[in-house]
Amino acid sequence: ITDASVTHQKHCLDKFLSVFKDHKIPMILFDFDIFPNLFQSRPRSWHESDHQCKTLCKYHPEEKNVITFAIQGTKFHGQEESIQKDLTRLGFTTHITFVEDPRFYGEGKPVLIPSYFWAAKKDHVIHIAFLYDRVTSYLWIGPVTDKDWTDTVNVLAPALSDGWHSMERIGAKFPRYAQAIDKGMHFLGLPIEIDGHKFSVPYHITKFLERYHTSHFIECNFKRAKQFKKQFGKELTEKDKTFVASSKKIMQTAKKVLDKLEIPFWLSSGTCLGWFRQCNVIPHSKDVDFGVWIKDYKPSLIKRMEKAGLLLKHKFGFVKDSFELSFVSEEGVKLDIFFFYEETDYVWNGGTQAHDGRKYKYKFPKFTLCWTEFVGLKVRVPCDTHTYIEANYGKNWMEEVKQWQWNLSPPNVETNGQWGDSEINEAVQIY
Repeated sequence: ITDASVTHQKHCLDKFLSVFKDHKIPMILFDFDIFPNLFQSRPRSWHESDHQCKTLCKYHPEEKNVITFAIQGTKFHGQEESIQKDLTRLGFTTHITFVEDPRFYGEGKPVLIPSYFWAAKKDHVIHIAFLYDRVTSYLWIGPVTDKDWTDTVNVLAPALSDGWHSMERIGAKFPRYAQAIDKGMHFLGLPIEIDGHKFSVPYHITKFLERYHTSHFIECNFKRAKQFKKQFGKELTEKDKTFVASSKKIMQTAKKVLDKLEIPFWLSSGTCLGWFRQCNVIPHSKDVDFGVWIKDYKPSLIKRMEKAGLLLKHKFGFVKDSFELSFVSEEGVKLDIFFFYEETDYVWNGGTQAHDGRKYKYKFPKFTLCWTEFVGLKVRVPCDTHTYIEANYGKNWMEEVKQWQWNLSPPNVETNGQWGDSEINEAVQIY
C-alpha cells in the first residue's frame, strides 16, 4: 500500500461523489469488501489525520481498487447525460449498461432502464448498481449479459494502465444475474459519514450479507405464459376466479408465517408449474403447494399457522421420514407443505395414502433456490425450474392436463413401502 495509491483513490472518490451530490442523488454504500470492516478500526497505512479515511480508502493488490455503491434507479432517470458529461470533464471514463424493464413486458416497445454504471480513472474503478422497486417488499437489480460485460471491458480498459489486472477478474466479483434485495429492516436505513461523505448502509450488516449471497432472482417467462394462454386460455368461471383469489390470499398468509419463523420455502408441484408455465395460479388446480427442507422445520410452525387462520387438516409421516403438513383456509383452499430430504445424489419428498398407509417417494435432481415474483409476492423457486418441473410432470408439461393422480401420474414417483401397524396412527393424522 502506498501513499500515492491512497491519495489517488481519495481524489477519485471525492470528485466522483461530488457530481452525484450536485445532482442530489443519495448514495448507498454497497461494497462487500468494506461492509465487514465498516465499524472496525483499520491499521494505519497513511497519515489518518490527513485523510480521515478508515474504510473506503482501501487498496487491495489482488482486486485493485473497485468500490461499489447503489442508487435508486428513479433518482438517476433523466440525469444520465448530465452526470456523464460532468464525470468526463473530471477525467473519468464512464459506461452504462441497460436492461429491459420486466415490469412492462408485453406492453409494446421494450422499456430500457440502466442496470449498472461504471467509471474509471487513474487505475481506480467505481461501480454503481441501480435499484428498482418491485411490489412493496423488495428492490430489483438487473442482470448483465455477456455482451454488456464485453462492452464494459472494452470501454473501461483504455482508462486503466497495463499493470492493472484484467477487467475479467473484476467481473468475477460481481453477479451477472438479476437480484432481489429486501427493503426491510436490514437495508436502506443507517446514515453514516465516511471521509466527509454521507451514505446509507444496512442496519444489520451481517444479516444483509447473508441475504445478499442468496439474492439470485429469475423472472417469470411472460412470453411462454402468453403462448400458453393463446393455446389453452379460455374465460375463467366464477369458481376459477374465486380459487385464484383465495390461493393468492393463503400464499400471502403462509409466507408471512414462514418468513417470521425464518423457514425458507419454495413453490412446488402444481403451484410451481403455474408460475413456470403461466406466470399465475392454475385455475383448475385444487390446492397450493410449498416445499421446505426438512432441516428447516420448526415444531412451532403448526401453532403459528393456526394462529394466522390456517387450520391443520392433515399430518402425514414423521420428521425423519415422509413428513407432510396440510392446512386449510377459511375459504376452503388447501395448502400442502412437502418436506424435502437430501441424499447423496438426489432429493426427495414423501407422500402417504391416507386410507391404507401406503408410502410414496418423489425424487428430484439436486437444486438450489432463486427468488422470483409470483402473484405480487417475492418467493423462491428452484433455480433450474425446467429440470424440476420436468422431473415432476415429464416432457409434456406445457400441455394442459385436468386429470392428475398424485400417486400415479408423476414420472418421478415410486412406491416406498407402507406404514406399519405400530406407526400408522401417528403417521396418518386427519383433522
